[in-house]
Amino acid sequence: MMNIRIKIDHLDKGTEEQTCQVKSVYVVGYGGRDQEKVQEHIHELAEIGVAPPPTVPTIYPHPVTALTFEEVITVTGKQTSGEAEYVLMHNGTEWLVTVGSDHTDRHLEKEDIQKSKETCPKPLSNTFWRLQDVEQHWDQLILRCWVTDAAGRRLYQDHNLTALLPVKDLLEKLAGFGYHDLADTVIFSGTVPTLEGFVYGDKFEMELYDPILLRSLSSSYSVVIQEG
Repeated sequence: MMNIRIKIDHLDKGTEEQTCQVKSVYVVGYGGRDQEKVQEHIHELAEIGVAPPPTVPTIYPHPVTALTFEEVITVTGKQTSGEAEYVLMHNGTEWLVTVGSDHTDRHLEKEDIQKSKETCPKPLSNTFWRLQDVEQHWDQLILRCWVTDAAGRRLYQDHNLTALLPVKDLLEKLAGFGYHDLADTVIFSGTVPTLEGFVYGDKFEMELYDPILLRSLSSSYSVVIQEG
């Protein structure tokens, strides 16, 4: 169990600060809505040595200490990359949503997907929206990510949420796998397609943009490689 301090951006009463308990963290893999494209992705990964998942989607439990609001993360390998995702959190009362990154070790992914995710911190924004404020236009929300590396800063991901399972379906999948008590839980949703394949960048900037209410959630972090 870990306590975190967050901000909730309300539509009608500004920003509220709140301390929440987190008892579980789950990272969703293969969480795409289009199952044909999910299977294509599984086959592509198999060609580079990544074993097919036991279930679709696949749920990877994580230690709560993986969560971070810090602007710098430390990794141990040179082949790591970020993934912009919508992130759900149940604060004991209701579901909230923000943006985060399932930063992953791509080299280790070929050997053990669980470990490839566990070895990297999970950055996320500390500002959240109430799910009920956006669920009526959910598919119109847009996930974006910019990457910075030796070639400069550029757009890395840009897609609306039609690419991913909607919240209701995702929670039903979790229940089907036996995850029923999700109070005080954080869930990383899975990611949208990249524009150029995996990039091992020095900095990642994520945004969840609401074109209906004209507001956005954002988070960014730099990557430091620990040698040895």
